Amino acid sequence: MQEGTASFLEIAGIRVSWFLDPHADVTLNIREEPPPPFLKKEPVFDSEQTWALFRSEGKLVLQNAGLHTDLKPSRFLFLSPNLESGDLYLGDDFPPDVDPLGYPLNQVLWILLLSRRRGLLFHACGIDHDGGGYLFLGHSGDGKSTTAKLWFDQGMSVLNDDRMIVRERDGEFWMYGTPWHGDFKEHSSRGLPVRKLFFLNHGKKNSARPKSGAEAVSMLLTRSFSPFWDHQGIAYTIEFCRRLADQVPCYELTFVPEAGMIHFVRNI
Repeated sequence: MQEGTASFLEIAGIRVSWFLDPHADVTLNIREEPPPPFLKKEPVFDSEQTWALFRSEGKLVLQNAGLHTDLKPSRFLFLSPNLESGDLYLGDDFPPDVDPLGYPLNQVLWILLLSRRRGLLFHACGIDHDGGGYLFLGHSGDGKSTTAKLWFDQGMSVLNDDRMIVRERDGEFWMYGTPWHGDFKEHSSRGLPVRKLFFLNHGKKNSARPKSGAEAVSMLLTRSFSPFWDHQGIAYTIEFCRRLADQVPCYELTFVPEAGMIHFVRNI
């Protein structure tokens, strides 16, 4: 997306810009050159596959490969300690037609930014129900994309079927669609106030059980993208989930993947 001379990516109200932008949360410089030599790498977190975080000379560095894989990283994002600026280095063989901030860098960067008391990214499907948000959370295979298609087929708007961001705004929790969809490709960047939360399970009949307190918080945490490497970030994440569970009704939803599920949910 472009505005004036500034190129930027904005998701859930958080803006990352290239070049100068007074509205940016983060300003990045793209450098089409290899990164400077690393005198030392202090591991922070290693996914062991697609990305890793480490510290080098006071900066946090995100690369698009694990630290101990055979894959050679082609992108290195150097971030300042306050995460307000950075340099994105592209290797000599980086394809010109590929988004330099594409997966996995974009998602990990947003996880980092959200952990600074901005919100949380969830494994979730988001539905616009008459101007209010229904958030269906689940692990892979729990039925998020199936849920998205069921509601879409009934004329409902789907914000995303796989990745949703939740933030606090004026004392209320809002959910936002992201570009990171799953099997169901319809998505929207809009934000909606969260009205109900559902933890998905497949079953032989539709049923719902209220969840609250520590149990609801635990279920939220296990369906979130939490910054495990950051003690302060984890403390904030737990507190965020506690407030979310206290304010928004939560249910464990066992459902049959048929249109009747929609009528059932609407009557909870």
